[in-house]
Amino acid sequence: MKPTRVRYGVMAFLCTLSFLTYYDRVCIMRAQDDIKRDLQLSDDQLGYVFSAFFLAYALFEIPSGWFGDRFGARGTLTRIVSAWSLFTMMTGAATGFGVLFASRFLFGAGEAGAYPNMARVQGRWLPPAARAQAGGLLWLMARWGGAFAPLIFGGMLSLFDSTWFRSSLTGMPAIALLPSWRLGFFAAGLMGVVWCVLFYVWFRDDPAEKATVNAAELQLIRAGAPSQENLAHGAPGVWGPLLRSRSLWALAIYYICGTIGWSFFVTWLPRYLKDKHQLQFQDSELISGLPLFCGGIACLVGGMVSDRLFKTTGRKYLSRALCPICGTFTAAMAMLLVPFAESVTQAVILMCVAAAAFDFGQAANWATMVDVGGKHAGVSTGFINMVGNLGGFIAAPLGVMIFSNLSWSALFIFYAAMYVIAGSMWLFIDPTKRFHELVTPTPVITS
Repeated sequence: MKPTRVRYGVMAFLCTLSFLTYYDRVCIMRAQDDIKRDLQLSDDQLGYVFSAFFLAYALFEIPSGWFGDRFGARGTLTRIVSAWSLFTMMTGAATGFGVLFASRFLFGAGEAGAYPNMARVQGRWLPPAARAQAGGLLWLMARWGGAFAPLIFGGMLSLFDSTWFRSSLTGMPAIALLPSWRLGFFAAGLMGVVWCVLFYVWFRDDPAEKATVNAAELQLIRAGAPSQENLAHGAPGVWGPLLRSRSLWALAIYYICGTIGWSFFVTWLPRYLKDKHQLQFQDSELISGLPLFCGGIACLVGGMVSDRLFKTTGRKYLSRALCPICGTFTAAMAMLLVPFAESVTQAVILMCVAAAAFDFGQAANWATMVDVGGKHAGVSTGFINMVGNLGGFIAAPLGVMIFSNLSWSALFIFYAAMYVIAGSMWLFIDPTKRFHELVTPTPVITS
């Protein structure tokens, strides 16, 4: 019997979701000048707004990951996307710094848990040998969501400012008077609402519960996976092993440092092009997205390389560690060279190399989180993302401090150092062992 391909439909939903997560995060970068002007914000206030997302995202990762492990990813992801879509719309309704800060904080809280629950879905719907490539595809869509966000959002702003669009709103004066950036956030939120409706109706947590999955596909999905990973769970006693896991802590520190380094591409990049190469925000929409576009391709290629190594050699550590180690050290070298670029072209090429090199290891890291997490992939990935996104929270204030007191060169040295520290964490990661199987239960003594 030929296996059905329902798992590809699952991946299509996850890829669309991954695109939306980064699109909704990054689109605010395109509107930052309009927001600063209309809400009368300073650079420091805008930096706090950016950090608010990462703080909330970090704080709510573990609860959302645990919720998915306990009650299933179907309902949890629907709740997550509904919440963040609502608060994306709320961003468009901001009246000042306080409301904008609150909306971005709540947006981060709403989006928290998306990737841990996607990891759980992959753990239930994909065999281990296909997880790195699938993870690469997810990260490709994430990076492309960020890459195309300035271009798509900028196009939407132009549309909403057009005479044709404004004239079509003559019967709705309340909407016609709104600035285009507000309408852009309302439209972004509606995309998530549509995804929620379609996903909840179609998806099932267990492949066996999906009527269109035949026996051959179910056997293929479960090939090589321990039977316990296919069972519902939420067992107590997971927290001790989780907090004692060297691999999970190392992955978390990897993501702290890696997130700080990567944050340059979604925070400082447009400012750098404007300050050093006199390229205005509206003229840098396409260029600003190129590093993320290249990073997305690297995510997919890295996943293919990792899975190929695993299938060829059977050595999980080699197949998971090679791409992130090579990628982070290459990214560090490229970032160190950016200040020496004499033209926009040279600078963008180096930044594309840095972004692509770092993302070359993303799929292998993702597969490792699923491997180490096992049946608790939701809560363990939530833990990694919680700690890792603290890097995003401190990245903006740290960047402002270094830039204000030193220089652009010092800022790039700082980001390069973060990449080096991230890569070195692979000295402490073991992708062959699930964290919840490392502690031997205390024997019960009977008389």
